[in-house]
Amino acid sequence: MTPPRFRIDGSSQLVPEERTNPPALAGRSGSYALMPTGPDLLVFSRVPAEGRSIPAPRVVLAGDAAGFALSDLIAFLSQSRWSGLIRVRTPGGERSITLREGEVRGASSDDPADRLGEVLIRLGYVDRPKIEEVLREQSPSKVGRSLVEKGYLQAHDLFKCVTHQVSEIFHAIVLCREGSFFLIDQPVEDKSSHTIQLTTQSLLMDSIRKIDEMAHFRKRIPHGRLYVGKKRASDGKLEADEDRVLAMLDGRRTLLELGHAAKLSEFDITKVVFRLLEGGFAVLSETPLSPVAAPSEKVSTPVPSRVAAAARPSRVDHREVTRVFNLIFREIRNEVAKQGMDTEFIAAANAALSGQALTSSPVLEGLTIAADGTLSEQQLVEAFERHRTHLGSEPIASFKQALSDVMFFLLFQAGELLESRADEDLARRVKLLLSTLETP
Repeated sequence: MTPPRFRIDGSSQLVPEERTNPPALAGRSGSYALMPTGPDLLVFSRVPAEGRSIPAPRVVLAGDAAGFALSDLIAFLSQSRWSGLIRVRTPGGERSITLREGEVRGASSDDPADRLGEVLIRLGYVDRPKIEEVLREQSPSKVGRSLVEKGYLQAHDLFKCVTHQVSEIFHAIVLCREGSFFLIDQPVEDKSSHTIQLTTQSLLMDSIRKIDEMAHFRKRIPHGRLYVGKKRASDGKLEADEDRVLAMLDGRRTLLELGHAAKLSEFDITKVVFRLLEGGFAVLSETPLSPVAAPSEKVSTPVPSRVAAAARPSRVDHREVTRVFNLIFREIRNEVAKQGMDTEFIAAANAALSGQALTSSPVLEGLTIAADGTLSEQQLVEAFERHRTHLGSEPIASFKQALSDVMFFLLFQAGELLESRADEDLARRVKLLLSTLETP
């Protein structure tokens, strides 16, 4: 539901843009204090406070993204197993992630670069004519499934691309350093077009690399509202994205606008422009540039905060990990079998496993999923013991992650085949089984 909008007119009066019945502020009469906030957020606090509450959905936390590290908030929500929505509004657009019991279950964005079709094209899985063909026949929410049905895309490749899409939106939110954020308490029951389950802590750890990279880029590009102009032509040695962006530089678009036009995320366009600046191909300006203007760059050096997501060592035995994950795999397969689609379901999973599309871990190399949905316990145990020394400092955690990758793909596939209620019931049962492996 679109929230009511208000406008502050020239006389600093707060007026509604649309008249609603009942009025949007009905029941809110009283005296309020205006709290000091960033330019994108107004906060009024009743004086004196009356207490009470309202039913969900409701905003339970809001703030200025420039003054608080969203990575810290997300880490806290993950540890608290919170369910709801995190929405962030920035000059680059609005993005949100959905959490269920602290884990990422979905994401959305109004940035064209974040659309699934653009992700598929960017990663080289489908070309633009096929995307446009499907969009003429289906709504954007059904693009992935339609591509699979037409044979243009494999199911496991769709899974990888949707996972990548959600991860990129997550990273964009974590990297956000301006705008406003909202924590919205609302039931997470509605089934989206693609149900994804990603480990929040793993996403946060992956974000550390991008946070560090962005800190480096911000030494020359303090924000995305700077205009980018061309300083000299390509020398024929640039990467494809660098050549493409360089050809688009006319000095009339900001970095964020350039990213939208190039269908690149804010992180990716910042990275490309940084490389062009380093090579002397581009210049920055706080105002629009004429084609021949080349002013010196004005640079500041903000220091973004860093998130640390410490992982605790696991005390769970690898045989128990194998047993529990096989129970989960069987549970998922049995639910799909009720729809009479288990044969195709297992075949798609084995195709993904054989091509190492789900994980590159050596413990799953050469294994196949049986008709009952399980992997050979003996082979898994032997593979773990054989490769233990190659699984890093936390071999059990690496083992669990490899099996989790398989589980997430199976859940993704099941979500495409099951009704919403059956899908949600299955997710709850899987969550319960997973909880038995948690370190006390």
